[in-house]
This record gives sequence, structure tokens and C-alpha cells, in this order.
Amino acid sequence: MNYDTEHVRNAGDTPGMITGIPTFAELLENPPLASLYTSIRRSATATGPELVETTTVSKKTVYDYLHKLEEAGLISKVGDDAGTAVYTAEEFELTLTVRETEVSITPELIEVIAQKNEYPAIKRILEDHGIVTFALAYDLVKAHSEGDVTIRQIASLTDLSPGTAYDLVEALYSILGLGDDESSPTTYTPDDFDEDEGNLLEEFADK
Repeated sequence: MNYDTEHVRNAGDTPGMITGIPTFAELLENPPLASLYTSIRRSATATGPELVETTTVSKKTVYDYLHKLEEAGLISKVGDDAGTAVYTAEEFELTLTVRETEVSITPELIEVIAQKNEYPAIKRILEDHGIVTFALAYDLVKAHSEGDVTIRQIASLTDLSPGTAYDLVEALYSILGLGDDESSPTTYTPDDFDEDEGNLLEEFADK
């Protein structure tokens, strides 16, 4: 039986257990933890020894993080390989509403945030503008890759400088593989800027 209530929607007979809300928050602040979750999700399944080989943190930290992620319900054991636990990542969407602005934290965002130490623009936007602005910019960069918005519009809609917006576009193009192999973010002159960006923002808000 499925049911919908005020706070729980699309639930089956037994909703999955999520007990570690602080761990969700830590995914936004701790790149190695986010990277470990992302590695498991990308590979479908992974074991502790496999993760130790590919991560930059210590073996003890890997197993501490696996325990933390499992306790939070973000990964699950799905079997064992010669006595070694095999993990799979759980999909999730954490929706926050602050001052009438709603933002959804998803594994796709976590994958990008996990690389903030390698891409200064990501770290700068998160630290200076926060997760809501970053999530909006993320969506707009994907729209830019489809030719729907310009970099100047991204800057205007997110209150970022054009230079920071350009740096973020470059970073996300690289991380997400946007565009073709030879493409790079296109710069624009003021004549390319659509003065009606307010209507554009409303268009994205309606989606």
C-alpha cells in the first residue's frame, strides 16, 4: 500500500530508515565523505578495500565514513565478497524550505560539492553565497549547456560576478561532461544579454 501524508509521500509498506540527519548536512561540508558516497553510487557497489585503494583518506577514516553513511541510511550492505561487506548507495532527495525558497539536495549536487577543493569557484560560491545560490547556479549552468541562458544571465540571476559565473560554468562543464569534447563556455558581450531576466527567473521557478 502506498500513501501520502503531509510530510511523507510515495511511501511503501515500510519506509526506509533515515536516522542520521547531521550526516546529510556533513555531506555539504566534508568533501572526502561526499566523495566516498559518490564513489559507491557511481560504481553501483563497492567494498571497503576497494574504496581504500581509490580514496585519499586513511583506511580508518574510510571505515569510519562507511559506518557513518550506513547509520544515516545513505548506503546499505547488499552482500559480501569473501567475507568483505559489499555496499550500495541509496538515492535521496532532501528538500529544505527557508524564507519561502525551496532547495532540493540530491546526489547529483553532492557529486559536485565533493570536488569543491579541486574547483575554487565551487568552494567560493558555497562559502560566500550558500547552498541555495549554488543549487540555482547549478541548474542554470545545465540550462546554459542547452543554449537556454547566457553566462551574464546566470550572473544576474544568482547575484554572482560574471567572472565567478564563468568559472563555475567551466568547472561544471568539466565535472559533468557538458557540451562536446571540444566545447568550452562561451563568453558574451553586453548586446547578448537579455534584459528581461526577471521573466527568465519566473520560467525556471515554474519548472
